[in-house]
Amino acid sequence: MKHGVTVLALAAVLVAAGAALADDSANTADADGMEGNVQFLIGQTYLGDFWQPLDEPAAFGVEVDFAPKKSPVHVALATNVSGDSASVSSPFFGQTGHVAVGFLEFSTGFIWLPVKRSVARPYLGAGVLTMLAAVDAGANAWNGGDTDQSFGFYGNAGIFFKVGDSFNIGLDGRLVRGTSITLAGIEVDADYERASLLLGFSWGQ
Repeated sequence: MKHGVTVLALAAVLVAAGAALADDSANTADADGMEGNVQFLIGQTYLGDFWQPLDEPAAFGVEVDFAPKKSPVHVALATNVSGDSASVSSPFFGQTGHVAVGFLEFSTGFIWLPVKRSVARPYLGAGVLTMLAAVDAGANAWNGGDTDQSFGFYGNAGIFFKVGDSFNIGLDGRLVRGTSITLAGIEVDADYERASLLLGFSWGQ
């Protein structure tokens, strides 16, 4: 929660700024067919304090969105992975010494791209997800450790800039809520906020 307001405020400012600065007056005659984006996200996740000292795992994600060219609302499919490891002296889900956590997430939802013909492309998205979490001793949480699965909800917002015909670069903010994870008999949520650098490419637009 400590970083949630910052992440969402930044994303909202970026969306508002992009919409205000964008020039969407270019020729829109070619309105047939499909369009979409493939975005690669590299960022930092901020979990709740219960996960300390492994509450800020690095993250990598891939998101694909697509729709008919006439539609400002795209279907969005994504996968995200994140993880961290550290040496702990106090029990962390029953483990001491070197421990690791990992998260694997699949989501589906919608993304709204209000600007169609501009270098600056702000967006807002939301949907549902399924998350698999793991914890284990050592450097790899998936090496036979304790795991659990949960459903949840997400929202994201950001802006990317189209460079040339197809290259995208920008920033993304993502928020997840509604998860419930039980590891080593301990129930906790895996809700988070995330800030990411976006790199990708587009087609049909």
